[in-house]
Amino acid sequence: MTDPIPWRVLRYLYGAYYLLVGAYVALSLVGLLPLPHPKVSNASAAFQDALVKTGFMFPLLAFTYVVSACALFFHRTAPLGLVLLAPVAVVIFFTDAVLDSAWPLGTLNAVILAALAWHFWPAYRPLWSYSAKS
Repeated sequence: MTDPIPWRVLRYLYGAYYLLVGAYVALSLVGLLPLPHPKVSNASAAFQDALVKTGFMFPLLAFTYVVSACALFFHRTAPLGLVLLAPVAVVIFFTDAVLDSAWPLGTLNAVILAALAWHFWPAYRPLWSYSAKS
C-alpha cells in the first residue's frame, strides 16, 4: 500500500528537511561545516548553549534526525520515523513559542508532524488494542 501523492510529497519533504538538518548538524560536529548561529532570543540562546554543553544532545539530535528522515522515506517505516521525531517536534514547538518569536515555524513543524501522524493513525492502533495471548 502506498500513500496518495499529496501525502507522499509531504512525507518526503518533511523527511528531506530533517535529513538535511541532521546531516548539517553532524558535519558541524565533526568540524567540516561551521555551527549555525541563528538570531534567537537570549533565553533561546541560553537553552541551546546548555544543550551544546551536555556534549551528547547535538550528536543525539543529529542521529535522531537522520534515522527518522530515512524512516520517513519508506511507507512501511514512516510511522516509526514520526514517533522518533515527536519529542523533538514538541521541544522545537515550545522553544519557538515560549523562548523565541519563531512560533510560526515551530507551529508549522508540529502541525505537519501531527497531520502525518493522523494519516498513519491505523499503524498506531495496535498500541492501544494489544491483548496478550497466553
